[in-house]
Amino acid sequence: MRKLRLFLCGRMFPFALILLSMAVLFALLSAYLPGVLAPVAAVERLFSLAAALLVTAEPSPEAHKVSKLVLILLLPWTGAAACLLFLSRAPRNTDFAATMSVNPLSDFPPARLSETLSKLPACSIGSAEYFPVGREMYERLLGDLRGAKKFVWLEYYIVAEGIFLSDLLSVLGERAESGVDVRLIFDGFGSALTLPKGYEREFAARGIKTLCFRPVRFPSRNAGRRDHRKLAVIDGEIAYTGGINLADEYIGEKIRFGHWKDTAVRATGSVALAFAELFARTWNAGMPAFPVTLPKRKPANGGNCAVIADGADETELRAGMQLFLMLFTGARSRLFVNTPYLAPDLPLLRAMQGAVLAGVDVRLMIPHIPDKKLPFLLTRSYAAELERAGVQVREYTDGFLHAKSVLSDQISFVSSYNLDFRSLYLQAECGICA
Repeated sequence: MRKLRLFLCGRMFPFALILLSMAVLFALLSAYLPGVLAPVAAVERLFSLAAALLVTAEPSPEAHKVSKLVLILLLPWTGAAACLLFLSRAPRNTDFAATMSVNPLSDFPPARLSETLSKLPACSIGSAEYFPVGREMYERLLGDLRGAKKFVWLEYYIVAEGIFLSDLLSVLGERAESGVDVRLIFDGFGSALTLPKGYEREFAARGIKTLCFRPVRFPSRNAGRRDHRKLAVIDGEIAYTGGINLADEYIGEKIRFGHWKDTAVRATGSVALAFAELFARTWNAGMPAFPVTLPKRKPANGGNCAVIADGADETELRAGMQLFLMLFTGARSRLFVNTPYLAPDLPLLRAMQGAVLAGVDVRLMIPHIPDKKLPFLLTRSYAAELERAGVQVREYTDGFLHAKSVLSDQISFVSSYNLDFRSLYLQAECGICA
């Protein structure tokens, strides 16, 4: 009895109880499972088949469909349920197919690109300044913010605690006290681990209105669709865009993966109001109780630039993807591309290979030091395929290359777009083509 009492009160008793329960459960399953297994398997196959048929019929790229079908094959229940949850819907506007013609880019000047791709009126640049590194953009931006008179609107994927944010909040708080309308949109996923605790109170105390784009919640049908834009608009007269987020590594204050190579553009003219319209559209959709209004912008006759943008909405046709195709197929002498992540779909891949065959000088720059191992391996795999086709591929050896730009003959495109599936088909992005 003493040994039994010690066993019941000892540490081994719970483990013995668990083992006994598992043995009983296994015995029950052995007795009843064969009779249940056949109908369960039949339901599983019918459910997976229905999901596969719906995925095949959805209006999305073939590569996207194949990845979903593989998921259904590997995980019949959970994979099929996930694919049904994220089924693509038909685009609203089907007239966009007319822009798919493979004409030389000279037939699609930037003013026309603005109309046919982003559906924005053509716009003009009064002046433009290119920043080859984030530090130069940071210093120029703070100077422009100090002179803001009407409004400052910022929209960024990552907002991170650090020197950059501290300096920014100091300037923005002072401008808000002077009556300037200061608003900030940041992505709920991109900034989930980087913003300081209680940021809402701190920002509000400084007079800064904030909007978190799609906070990370479960379940959410659009959880994977993010706002990857980087833009700043000051008084509707100055605009910034490119690949630089509001974090210290972008300006060299924090060392991550060596030197962080990034680019941005500062532009003045009616192009600033075009970027302001992008911000207002996102803000008003997320904060309808506190909307922003803009003066009506007259289309610029003979504009010399285009604002290209996509929303994180699957029902919208993707302007960025079409622009890349036109830039790649329209190049006649040179095509220079910078991208941190390279995972293009088949049309873009064939367009770059075709440019080489047409005698175009095609050069591609990718990172040498990865920030994420799996995307890096994928990038190198695609780069090797392009190199075999004759593309000159180089790796940025001083650190991590985060720049996103294309030069096709005399037309340049600086943006937030990566050459991967998420940027091209799923996320909100923007850039300036001139």
